[in-house]
Amino acid sequence: MIYDSRMPRYLVLHHAPGLTPEQFQQNVPTVLEGKFATFVQCYANLVDGLIINIYDGDSEQAVAREMERIGFPFDEIKEQQFSASFADLKKMAGG
Repeated sequence: MIYDSRMPRYLVLHHAPGLTPEQFQQNVPTVLEGKFATFVQCYANLVDGLIINIYDGDSEQAVAREMERIGFPFDEIKEQQFSASFADLKKMAGG
């Protein structure tokens, strides 16, 4: 379904080759503080160093400020325009 929320949701793309699970875990308390944007979800492939985080925030700038506060470099921040589950897609396909 098309994403509907009172606060915009953002996808944050990181390339962090060489990041270990221990280093990842060390950042967790800081991520959970959420001073400028609120962490929602993380998808990671640490073997390839690809991390996609989902944040709620007032703006792209607020999410960027949160990434700077955490001290975690990012490659892109994009506002989420669409989100769908398997069931949502089946419904869209008429099933």
